[in-house]
Amino acid sequence: MVIIDTNIFIDHLRIGDSKYLQTLLSKNHISDLYLSVLTIQELYTGQSTKNLKNELILQKLISPFSIVYYDEQVAKLAGEIARDSKKVITFVDSAIAASAILNNATLVTLNTKDFKKIKGLQLYNW
Repeated sequence: MVIIDTNIFIDHLRIGDSKYLQTLLSKNHISDLYLSVLTIQELYTGQSTKNLKNELILQKLISPFSIVYYDEQVAKLAGEIARDSKKVITFVDSAIAASAILNNATLVTLNTKDFKKIKGLQLYNW
């Protein structure tokens, strides 16, 4: 199981055909690729989603991926991650990391520096 961080999708939307997303799709079966429900929230905070065409592009992009939901167990671990982190970690990043840990998943991100010191988190190796 691989959980894809928001920045992979943003990269793809910005440049049109991200090598990162293409690499993931070529090396993994689509049923093994997930995104956090919080990634959907992050993607919808972008002003471009006010435009119907852009929103449809986003929906088409994320629709094949399964969703990992935020629940009490994720919330608890995310809080512990944020509390115990030596550097500030955002609410969403701690929740995505917790989701990956609890699902024994690998997290794929372009921002490894924010995640690399989280105990028990497996990061995707490009």
